[in-house]
Amino acid sequence: MSVGQGDTISVAADTLKLPSGQSEFSIGRIIPVISDTVSPIREEEVVSVSGDDYLSGFGRVNGNPRPQEIINGDMGFILLSLSLLIITLLTVFGRKSTITGLASISFRRKEEAAPPGTSEVFSWPPLLRNLFTIINISLFAAVSLLSTGVAGRNFPGGSVGLTAVLAGSFLAALLARHLTSIILAGITGLKNPFREYMNVIYNSWFACSTILFILSGITLFAQVDNTLPFIITGLVVTSIFLLIRVLRLLSIFNERHIPIFYFLLYLCALEVLPVLVILRILGII
Repeated sequence: MSVGQGDTISVAADTLKLPSGQSEFSIGRIIPVISDTVSPIREEEVVSVSGDDYLSGFGRVNGNPRPQEIINGDMGFILLSLSLLIITLLTVFGRKSTITGLASISFRRKEEAAPPGTSEVFSWPPLLRNLFTIINISLFAAVSLLSTGVAGRNFPGGSVGLTAVLAGSFLAALLARHLTSIILAGITGLKNPFREYMNVIYNSWFACSTILFILSGITLFAQVDNTLPFIITGLVVTSIFLLIRVLRLLSIFNERHIPIFYFLLYLCALEVLPVLVILRILGII
């Protein structure tokens, strides 16, 4: 059959549906295979980090500097530990001597007995009590002066140097008072009253220092925002024991029928004058 020009031939359309070409393949669920003709679309993955291991530099908040310690914590711990050891030794081995000494502060009428002499004052139980007194009086005084700002933190040697100076000053004051009492007792012939008076002084300081020992421990190591109430409490306790000491001196003179003029004279020489000298040195008056 010949096909001439202008003839029309109708061709049947192919109605067979073939699968379209697949441009993306994958091997299992791990490795995708993408053809080069298709531009891959990548989605960013957000990795969440658990915890606060990473801190962006833009969100960092500057912290507050750690406040400087008002007193050396290591020194305070050593002194308080030594004081606790002394208390333990006195409780176990020197209980009778300690109770007898503290009884001298009482105002109850006691049987007439000879007070301990100078040699007994320097035996080991009184020595331990005096050492405990010097440590805790000087430690509490240093903490009080530094906390209230009376003494500057640039003191030579820091808080350790201040505590050492206060301990030496307190020891010198005790020895000077002891020597003065011995001289006055020799001049006036009132040996027993002055011995009893010195015994009252040593034991009243020891009783006061036991309370200051507790207050110093709270001030140094307890988490308190304001230490001023504890300092004021220590000053009030010290004032109370000083008043007790003066009243005991009056009762000693009264029981032995010593003229009140001597009491006023000794009170000014042994109690008022040393306090005025200390206040003058500190620049308070």
